Formats: sequence, structure tokens, C-alpha cells
Amino acid sequence: MNIILLERIENLGQIGDLVKVKSGYARNFLLPKGKAVFASKENIQTFEDKKAQLEGENITKKKEAQDLANNLKLKEIVIIRAASESGQLYGSVSAKDIAKEVTIEGLSIDKSQVVLNKTLKTLSFEDVSLRLHPEVHIKLKLNIARSFEEAKEQSKSGKAIITTETTGGDIRSERAQKDAKRFEKKRHAKEFEKVDEKQTESEKNNIPKNNNESKLLNKKEKKVEKEDNKEN
Repeated sequence: MNIILLERIENLGQIGDLVKVKSGYARNFLLPKGKAVFASKENIQTFEDKKAQLEGENITKKKEAQDLANNLKLKEIVIIRAASESGQLYGSVSAKDIAKEVTIEGLSIDKSQVVLNKTLKTLSFEDVSLRLHPEVHIKLKLNIARSFEEAKEQSKSGKAIITTETTGGDIRSERAQKDAKRFEKKRHAKEFEKVDEKQTESEKNNIPKNNNESKLLNKKEKKVEKEDNKEN
């Protein structure tokens, strides 16, 4: 589908460019968001008539966005989430979640302005980019922690407090590995206890531990019976 861009679109073109895109991309995003129009003869002529006006509006919006970026005091966004000892979130953090927190802090944006090409599933302390204008981006620190106390620690150290490493395909912290080892020791201890209980129960009921012991006991019992018969 051929369209005319009404603003600069990253990796696509500048304002006024006539470009060809997939129909779904145009119908679901570019056209309803007012970022482009169909490249019909009427629209091409209309754009040419309003080109100077649109370019002037774009310059004004860009300047406003740049001024906002220069004066913005917000440097860090904290998002509190429940997570395991290994740092895995019980859920995830999306562009929508980030936009919501940024808006709460006083900078009104929507999720489309958050440049995020992944879903965040672990505790983290990293840069996130916000698009204030097609040509003006700013970076904030995204601090995902389990509590505000941990968030302060991450902000101070400049990294997530969970030190992760790959172990058997899983991401585990040093503390999580220690917990796993303690769990294994407890599990083995319980197994030994069960074995001891079975052996003790067997001894109480005079249950032989193996077939050889069983045969030996039977021979002794028969010998005692013969001796008793002789005496009688």
C-alpha cells in the first residue's frame, strides 16, 4: 500500500515521503494514528498545498519536545514487582506498565512512546528510551525491584541486586543456589529417615531383611521342633 508520511517515522522515511508499506501496518497503526494518509491523487495534492504548514508544525512540536527533554528532572522510574529468589518476576513488565509509571510521575505519554523491543521478566536496572517526538528521544533508568529498599540498593549500585548466572538452562542467583542445596540436603535427610523407619519397623516385627536370613530362621525353628519332639 502506498502512503504519504505526515511525520518522520524511524526506519521508514521523513515527512512528505511517499512510501510503500504492508496494508496491515498502514491500516492498524499509521493511518488511525494520523501518521500517514493514503497516497491518492487527492491526498497528494492536499499534502502539497499544506506541506509548508505541516513542516512548520513539525518544527514547533520538535522544539517543544526538545525543551521538555532538556528541562525534565525525571531520571528514574521505579516499578515494584513480586519475584523469586532467582530474580524471575511473577509476571512481566510491559511498555504499558512503564508508560503508566512515567505518567504518574508527571510526564504524560502512551505505551507507543516507550521504545521496548522485549518483555521484561526479571528484576533489572537498565536504560529505557522514550520517544517524545519522532526526532527527540530521552533515556531514563528503569528500576524493577521487589521493594523500595531493594530499588534504592539497585539505584546506588547501578545494577540489579540479583547476580545471575546460567546454570542448567535456568537463571539463578547465588542465594537461590544455596537455597537449592539446602533443600536437596533436607530431601536426602528425609529419605534416610524413611529408610531407618522401615528398618526399625522390620526389626520390631521380626521381619527378616533378606531371603538368606529367612531360610536360616526357618532351619533353626525346625531344629528346635525336632528336639522338642524327641524330648516328648
